[in-house]
Amino acid sequence: MKRIYSASLFLVLIGFGFFGIAQNTCSLNPVFVASAKSGIFPDSATNFVQGTVGLPYFQNITVKVPKDTIALGQTLCFTRIELTTPAGFTNFNLPAGLTFSAGPSVSVSSGTYRYPGNANTCSFISGTPTTAGTYTVQFRVAPFLTLAFGSCPNTPNYNGGTGTFSQPQNLAYYIIKINPNTVGLKEEVTTKTMGLTNLPNPFVSSTSIKFSVQDESQAKLTVHNMLGQIIYNTSFTTKVGENEIALNTTEWNSGIYFYTVKYKQYSETKRMILAGNR
Repeated sequence: MKRIYSASLFLVLIGFGFFGIAQNTCSLNPVFVASAKSGIFPDSATNFVQGTVGLPYFQNITVKVPKDTIALGQTLCFTRIELTTPAGFTNFNLPAGLTFSAGPSVSVSSGTYRYPGNANTCSFISGTPTTAGTYTVQFRVAPFLTLAFGSCPNTPNYNGGTGTFSQPQNLAYYIIKINPNTVGLKEEVTTKTMGLTNLPNPFVSSTSIKFSVQDESQAKLTVHNMLGQIIYNTSFTTKVGENEIALNTTEWNSGIYFYTVKYKQYSETKRMILAGNR
């Protein structure tokens, strides 16, 4: 059984879309889900990834609401956590161009996001930021609980509970920094397309880059982050037909990356989203 939890443990996760590609879901971080921790991933120390004006922003957040807690010597059962925008703010004070969305199993009604007790869920922010600056995201978090008579149910009454056992809290420690776009990195596809893609996308810890060519020749793969910095590059000799390059990204930060394959006189650049690391 767990000790009393601050409402600050129950924030949500944020994610972003692609350039021109709809991203309408989020994913659970498997390491966090498998841990004994409750609350959210990433935590406030890790914070949210930075973004760039004109480039899509992605941040995945996993939410774990516990089954029960103890307050004043009594066992209380979580039915849900409700997330709203605090009074005096609009759209959680997100940067212009970004919106907050719910993932599967999260109920949304009139700007209230409801995360069920004893469950793992997620949410995300999607869009393309338009204005540079540093933004403090604002969340109002309200736990709803019931007094336990015996053990708490594994599947609590989602609509039950009361907020009188714990007061709502306004959380203001998650930061989204939007940088000016000084790189101008874009997705480019030449007329001689190689069918460049990566699967899965979004992905957690690893992905495979695939493309097809008609002969053997020298080629180069380069991966940039959203600030235009090269974080990976390799040269290789292609083979006839489909080529595949496996990437281990366990040491990379979550976010959007651009990968480019240069082959002979042309190249292609595509976007990929790492959704489950730091």
